[in-house]
Amino acid sequence: MNPDSWGGPVWNKLWKFGILGFFCAQCVGCAGNRSEESAEPLKSPVCGEKHLLWKAEKSGAPAVWLLGSIHLADSSFYPFAPVIDSAFDASSLLAAELDLTEESTMQETGRLMAEKGRLPAGVKLDSILPQELYAELDSVTKAWNIPLEILKPFRPWMIALSLSAVAIERTGLSGEYGIDKELLFRAEDQNKKVFAIETPGEQVSIFSDAEDSLGVRYLKNTLDEITHADSLITEIANAWKCGDVPKMQRIFAMDKTDADYEEELYVKRNVRMANAIDSLAALGEEPFIVVGCAHLVGSGDNVLRLLEKKGYRIRQR
Repeated sequence: MNPDSWGGPVWNKLWKFGILGFFCAQCVGCAGNRSEESAEPLKSPVCGEKHLLWKAEKSGAPAVWLLGSIHLADSSFYPFAPVIDSAFDASSLLAAELDLTEESTMQETGRLMAEKGRLPAGVKLDSILPQELYAELDSVTKAWNIPLEILKPFRPWMIALSLSAVAIERTGLSGEYGIDKELLFRAEDQNKKVFAIETPGEQVSIFSDAEDSLGVRYLKNTLDEITHADSLITEIANAWKCGDVPKMQRIFAMDKTDADYEEELYVKRNVRMANAIDSLAALGEEPFIVVGCAHLVGSGDNVLRLLEKKGYRIRQR
């Protein structure tokens, strides 16, 4: 299937909100089997000199570097291009959505996911899912050797995030190779300061505060597309490796996220990220920022456009 003809909500939501997707995959991924072929690293394309890396400069403030992250990747994404390594090494601080190397962060995320992602006592999954959707969920879990019983205690949005992440991990990509996680480990090795732009509570609340009816629609969209996830992997990976912004934008533009989720998942978070980045620069830090690709190249007021409005000059490197 041509990726340009595919709606892509599985990919788009994980690029916008991949950290929780990565976390959900750890919960159920061990139940699904991957083929030996799918575990092979993706082949890298021949690219030009551009990367999903930008330099943001404003008079009177240190330069800010911003890298679009792929939260689930593989060994073919490494080593980084020299310009990425140089920018990171010269920075005084790494800012990421969450600090995935901080044990307390992971524990709090796990606690909130378990608490907020679980159905209320006495509520059964088959009572809130339409019969046809429940049957489709049952079919997918059987095909992937995931016992449906594992998912029954959880709310639809939690199931959707989990299956989306597992669909990608089944192809050989893993959160252990995620761009942000790699940089966080490097920051630890270099004794760099680390700043978490968001808290686990802020991330989890995007889904947990929504009505279950919205989660049901999210799960339906996910199941409609999830079996085609393989067809986009090479395209999105190559777009990242080649710094192909137009390609990334075409893929993200196909997303049909509900407006309520879009506002919380993308719009409000972009504002929070841009404000945090500007504050770090104002304090005299030389920050290297790593956030999901969609926050940098997505439509509307993405982080780069918001920084431009704050007086920054933005250049892709």
